[in-house]
Amino acid sequence: MNDMIPQDIFKNFFRALANYPVTLALIIISLACYPVGQNLDVGEPGFMLSQMTFLGLQELGGRHYFHDLSTTLQASEYWRLFTPMFLHFSLLHLVFNMVWVWDLGRRIETVNGNWVLIILALLASLAANLAEFSMTGPSLFGGMSGVVFGMLGFSWVFSRLVPSRDLGVMPGIYVFMLIYLIVGFTGAIDQLGLGSLANWAHLGGLVAGLIIGAAAGLTARLG
Repeated sequence: MNDMIPQDIFKNFFRALANYPVTLALIIISLACYPVGQNLDVGEPGFMLSQMTFLGLQELGGRHYFHDLSTTLQASEYWRLFTPMFLHFSLLHLVFNMVWVWDLGRRIETVNGNWVLIILALLASLAANLAEFSMTGPSLFGGMSGVVFGMLGFSWVFSRLVPSRDLGVMPGIYVFMLIYLIVGFTGAIDQLGLGSLANWAHLGGLVAGLIIGAAAGLTARLG
């Protein structure tokens, strides 16, 4: 029986890879990048971290400073607009986001297809990162939370515009995440010692998800 367990794991993995390749890719890349965001309080930022931050880094006098956005873009480092979504700074941060990506990503990928999820993830990440940078300035931030809020916004709008293809997210989930978003802006969650929330990233991702969900829903209704 023990010999069957690894076989079952592999079968389930390849079944998930066939059915939800984009969802699984987001999770695998996030897991692979998890070590990059650890041990930030000791020594210099590693090479990988310096390549994945929203803004480029420059060392002056033994200290590291962020470039401004124009310098980063002039250097054609466009990947930085998206890569912070793969940075997670604690195990709880990672697990919380991956649980939601697995649940919501599969629903969207099943109903709307691979490309819709790819576009949603990229645009929600872009909106989240730009919103956080615009409101807080140069800083170290990351995580898939903005994309998760984008998935929630997409699911809510699309399910209402196209009820026949409802994504099946329970109404209580939307209420919970909306409360979580609002409470996050009060600073109460930061006081629990779990790290600072990128609240503007959450809001930016949510707005992007609502817009993309509306576009997808209206397209489906007209098609």
